Amino acid sequence: MDLRDPVNLTRKRRRHPATVGVAGWIAGAAVAAGWISNAAMAAGMGFTDEQIGAGKAQYDRTCAQCHGRNMVNSGTTIYDLRKFPVEDPERFRNSVTQGKGNMPSFKEALLPEQIAVLWAYVGTRGGKEP
Repeated sequence: MDLRDPVNLTRKRRRHPATVGVAGWIAGAAVAAGWISNAAMAAGMGFTDEQIGAGKAQYDRTCAQCHGRNMVNSGTTIYDLRKFPVEDPERFRNSVTQGKGNMPSFKEALLPEQIAVLWAYVGTRGGKEP
C-alpha cells in the first residue's frame, strides 16, 4: 500500500486520540503537503509539533479574530473551539468549508492543507492534549 495515495488512506484510517476518524482527504492533504510523513502515518502517530505550530500560525491569521487568541473566548456567542469534539474532524472540515451559523464558509479562502493544520491545532487543543 502506498501511503502517499489519499485513496488508500481513506480505506485504512489511523487511530489516534487526536486523529480518530480523520477522513482520507485530511490525511492525504497533510501527507502531500509534507505535514505528516509516510513513516508517521504508517506508525499511526498523531500530529507533530511542526504541524501544531503551523496550525497555530494559520489559526492566528484566520480564526483568532472571532474564536479568540489561543482559542480562548467566552463561548457565549462564538463557539468555544476548546470544546470541539476531537473524534469528529469531518465535522470540523465541514464547518470550516461550509460555514455554520454566523461563521462564513472558508472553502474559497483556505486550501485543504491549511484546514488540515488548523485541525492539528484545534484537534490537539493547541498541543495540550495528545
